[in-house]
Amino acid sequence: MLLILIAGLLLVAAEIAVFWLVRSLVRRFRPPRRITEERGADRRRVLVLTAPVGEGHVAAARAIVAELEDEDGELEVVLVDALDGLGRVLRFILCDLYHWQFGHAARAYGLLYRLLERSSFCRIIGQLTLVSFGSRQLLRMVERFDPDIIVSTHPPVTCVLGHLRWRDRIREPLVATITDLDGLGFWVHPGVDLHLVMHESCIAQVERLAGPGSARCARPLLAPAFREPKTRAQARRALGLPEAGAIAVVSGGGWGVGELEEAARAALEIEDLSVICLAGRSEGTRRSLEFAFAAETRISVWGFTDRMSDLLAAADVLVHSTGGVTVLEALARNCPVIAYGAPPGHARLTAKALVKQGLGRLALSPKELTASLRSVLERPRAAAEAAFSAPSCARLVLETAPRSTAEPALRARLARRTALTTAALILPIWAFSADLPYALAASTLDVAPLDVVSTPQADVGLVISASPSLVPGLVTELRRQDAHASFAFSAPVDSGLLGSLARAQDEPLPALGSGGTTSWLHTRDHLSDLFAALRVHGDRYYLAPNELNFGQYLLARGQGALPISGSRLGPGTPAPLRGLSRGEVIVLELGKRQPEANAALDSLLATLARGGLRGVSVSQLCDSRSDR
Repeated sequence: MLLILIAGLLLVAAEIAVFWLVRSLVRRFRPPRRITEERGADRRRVLVLTAPVGEGHVAAARAIVAELEDEDGELEVVLVDALDGLGRVLRFILCDLYHWQFGHAARAYGLLYRLLERSSFCRIIGQLTLVSFGSRQLLRMVERFDPDIIVSTHPPVTCVLGHLRWRDRIREPLVATITDLDGLGFWVHPGVDLHLVMHESCIAQVERLAGPGSARCARPLLAPAFREPKTRAQARRALGLPEAGAIAVVSGGGWGVGELEEAARAALEIEDLSVICLAGRSEGTRRSLEFAFAAETRISVWGFTDRMSDLLAAADVLVHSTGGVTVLEALARNCPVIAYGAPPGHARLTAKALVKQGLGRLALSPKELTASLRSVLERPRAAAEAAFSAPSCARLVLETAPRSTAEPALRARLARRTALTTAALILPIWAFSADLPYALAASTLDVAPLDVVSTPQADVGLVISASPSLVPGLVTELRRQDAHASFAFSAPVDSGLLGSLARAQDEPLPALGSGGTTSWLHTRDHLSDLFAALRVHGDRYYLAPNELNFGQYLLARGQGALPISGSRLGPGTPAPLRGLSRGEVIVLELGKRQPEANAALDSLLATLARGGLRGVSVSQLCDSRSDR
């Protein structure tokens, strides 16, 4: 069976490699197909591609459109949603699924982000996925508009366009805007002619990834309203806000994410401070905040607003969770910024970069946030700085010239893609077979083995792993000390032993061994046989090995079985220095000699008794849970 699987994987890898080879040859000798839209004669056309993933990318696109139109009145600027060109699959992944992750699986998103950030291999696999699904459709969109210059404000769109530019499928200059301050590996592609960054510190990071001369610092991409000077009094009158008193703005970006309620409550600790909470386009977040602060007169809850220029000019401080364009807008209005409650992923990198570059503060707890707010409000707010010294994005876009990039030879591309394809096919097998991926993701994905139970009882779950020949003597010892346990068995035992366990109110517990390269494939059948042989009814648990892997976990979960783990003790092994606590699980691993096994059990039960605890079986412990 394994040989058939390996042969199939290699066949698929060979077919993909041949497909890429044929497609590369066809594209090399086929002239580009142009289906263009009509435009005025002698008018330059700039195509600006963005994606409505949050508000930052769209806001940056609108700002650069306004700058281009102001820079050259004869210029034709077209703003397009690039997700329409990437297809339904990528729209779902990049927008809908991404939005869902932020609200319901933030830890899983953070894990995925760290994996892509730290592993160039995984990042390349992700880029190839984007290119495979989206390059053909996006190329058709670009050809339809026949632009003279292309601008992208969204990282995945930049990735696909950069690949097309690198392969000479797009011959017009390509410019990418970068509004984050860190984590720029997702924004950069060596095929892009020019990356526009909003801070000098980002240039070195971009050029390290895309080559010398690939980045320029530009004036931050902001709406035209931010270029108009406005005093705090003028802004407050325009918004109908009181001119006296301090105002803090708590924002979660366009999607209203982050710890907004917690941040607002921390701000209320400061006397006479008014708070405006921005829930973005999330109606659920807005309703939740309105309910939480219905009786609080110092808090106003707003939804999405297009008056950020006036609001940041009127505010004394901004508490923000996601970074990006809103931070640039606050800095333009010289409004102090405090990063707080950033969800896992790029927002946390931006928050740290904000502090590192001296542009704002970072608070990690409500107490820190209250202290930071008090410190900021005690200092008089400086007047807004003069216009930015850096050139505008529009001017740099119009001056962009094609940058020479050395495209890898066909043979090198084919070898790299074949290697990546083979590795991509092997990666899932490694992820299911090795214990490291499961260990890294267990707590993040909430799939860790059960090792502690919240219970009001002074109980400790006791699991005993011993030879079946020792079990009768151990059962007698447990009965003598009015304790119970679960006995772990990795193979069926005789019915007489099961009967004695039942009479003593102890229980059998299936146990799994460590899963090797292929042995985990038998987990489902092995557990099914054990549950039947051990006569396990009701809730299904099993003793997890020290090196549980994803394959074992998922196949066991398909049987409705959950893993049990705990502090592992053996003969002569002292109890943990921190002591034993109610609700935790102890796994007592015993040898093959009855006197040593009984002595180890007596020692553990005595330790429990001194702590006012009692040993019980896993089922008894779970039945005493506080949340049952």
